[in-house]
Order: sequence, then C-alpha cells, then structure tokens
Amino acid sequence: MSQYGLTNFDEHPVHQITEAFGSVAATDKHWNDGHYICLCDMDGNIQLIGLVRLYTNNDVIDGFVCIRHEGKQHNIRLSRRLRSDINTNGIGPLRIDIVEPMETVRLVLEENDYGISCDLTCRSTAVPYEDQPSYVREGGRFLRSRAVYEVIGTVEGSVTVGDKTYTATPDKWFFFRNHSWGSMPGRGGPSEHGAPAQFRRDRTQALRQWVLFRMPDHGGFYQTMDRNDGTRVQQEGAILLQDSQLEVTKIEHNLEFYPDGHKRVKSGAFSLTDENGTKRDYEFEDLGWVYCQGGGYFGGFNDGLGQGVWRGEYHVEGEVWDASHPQKIVEEDGTEREFDHAWAESFTLLRSGDDVGLAHHEAVVFE
Repeated sequence: MSQYGLTNFDEHPVHQITEAFGSVAATDKHWNDGHYICLCDMDGNIQLIGLVRLYTNNDVIDGFVCIRHEGKQHNIRLSRRLRSDINTNGIGPLRIDIVEPMETVRLVLEENDYGISCDLTCRSTAVPYEDQPSYVREGGRFLRSRAVYEVIGTVEGSVTVGDKTYTATPDKWFFFRNHSWGSMPGRGGPSEHGAPAQFRRDRTQALRQWVLFRMPDHGGFYQTMDRNDGTRVQQEGAILLQDSQLEVTKIEHNLEFYPDGHKRVKSGAFSLTDENGTKRDYEFEDLGWVYCQGGGYFGGFNDGLGQGVWRGEYHVEGEVWDASHPQKIVEEDGTEREFDHAWAESFTLLRSGDDVGLAHHEAVVFE
C-alpha cells in the first residue's frame, strides 16, 4: 500500500486537489463514488442490478448483484478493505471494468456459492445525460452533495441463475447505468449525534418518476414529481441521440399500478415533447422489478447498517426471495415481509409505433 495513497490513476494529469487519487478532499464518511448498472432483456427472463462503490474515508469498497428470475430475486452482497487493492474496482468475484470510458464497461460476477454469475459487456449507444451537480444546505449547514450522469446502450455476454444460462445479445438486451459521487447520508454508515434536518420535502400524496430508456434509434431520460392535485413540482428530461441530445420541454403520463396498493407500476403510457416541438408517444408494460434493498440499500445488509460499513477484510452474504407479489417478499424460511417504503427498480417493455425498446422505470407513490 502506498504511503500517501498513490494509485494507477495518478499517472493521468487530471488531479483536482494536492493529493493522490487515494485521497479525497472531503473528510465525510458518507463520501462515496461508484457505478450502478441495471439491465434486462425483452423476453422478460432476466432483470438485474449491480453496483461497485468506494467509500474512500472508510477504507471500504462494497457491491452487489441482484437478479430477478422466474419471480425470485437472487442477492449477493460483498465488501472488503479498499486499500488492500485500491486499483481493482471489485470485491472477490465481483468487479466492474472500465473498458473504454463513456463507451464500454464490463460487469463480471464469477462463480460463487450463491448460484448466480454473469459476464456482461455494456456498450453505450447515445451521449450520456449529465445531471446538474446538487448541493443541499439548511441554514448554512451542509447536508449532502451529488454529481451523476446516466448512460444507455446494448448488452452482450451471459447470465447464469442456478442451472440456467442466458445469452445476452445487443438486439434484445439493453442496459441503463449511472455513475455518481458525492457525500450522501444513508451510505457509509448511520449518521450519529447531529441534529436531524429541519427541512423535510413535502411528498404527501406525490408521485415520483425516474425513467431511463432505449429505443432502436434513440434513448431518453426524464424525471418528474407530481402532487396528487396534479401540480408538478419537478421536471427534467432529454431525448438522447448518438451524438447529441434534445431537451424535453413537456412530459405527459398515464400509469396503471398493480391492485392492492400503489407500489409497483403495471403498465401505462407517456409522451415526451422535445425542444423542437417533436412529440414522441410510448406505451409500456411491466417485465418485473428488483428490490435494491437486496443490494444493501435501506439497511439491507444482515447487520442492518447499510452500505459502506466496515465488515472485515472480506465479507460476503446473500439470499433468495420470492418476489412475485407486488407488495411483499417471502424469505427462504417462509417469512413474509413488506418493506416500509415503495422503492424498487422496475423494468418495462416499451413500444412506440412499430419500434420496441426497454426502460428502467422507477415509479414511487408517497402516501
């Protein structure tokens, strides 16, 4: 290990502070940086999310792969000391390789004791969507910060679940990924001792959507927050092309949820009007959802402490859930659980005229 945090990345003349890349300017334990990859196929066989994330000030790197297959969600979560091998973007059998920046990444989960594995090459087909960096303060007190960009494209490789292996081909398998970094409470361990924030976003009877999609000749991104009375309090989006993007100026939608609640979107339609006045209409139907709690979000590790926490030099855990019901999961011992939140990553089959595509569609109702 380098005395001052020297890494292979320090050969590149892109430093932003007077430190090696083994250090960051922030001292916050919640500082983190990582890639989040979602993908699925048009036949609805596989819905997958995977992540590798660094917590530089905690000397921790962790990650996960969660795969939904035939109504069951297979989870594996891994963690290790970061600086035992800071140049490797992975933990044990899991890694994300940056093959060509902004163009190609590779998600690999080698064979392990949890019965799932994959080797998937994700190639971008449109320009990234770059969010405006966000900084949240309350009365001068810093709360959180985040920078992020989103990428779409095609997938090649294979996914194995138990004794079944699926071959991913770029005509039927698409990915939706983001790379984010910043100081984000909820990761890196619980927040202790400080007073809770007084500011609370009023989300009463609100619908939040976050949608990243790919069609044969274009892609797109949009997010909205709509109150129950129809008032829209947040909107942004873009049509993503191979070499450019068009701002979305109008977003319309009509959603249908599964019965007995509003936790999982079943089908619907949306329309996007771009800056040139072109309106694009889409219809979609659900392919399946993945609970990111299986990857450690919302305190999802077995110890309840969430992501970015020290769990020893190397740690791995996992399980299989029956996730066929839109409101609850059934654990391996038969215990039924319903999470106290509505968050999940839904994947949908998208149609626009004769064209068929796929989407990563978050639709969360706050009640």
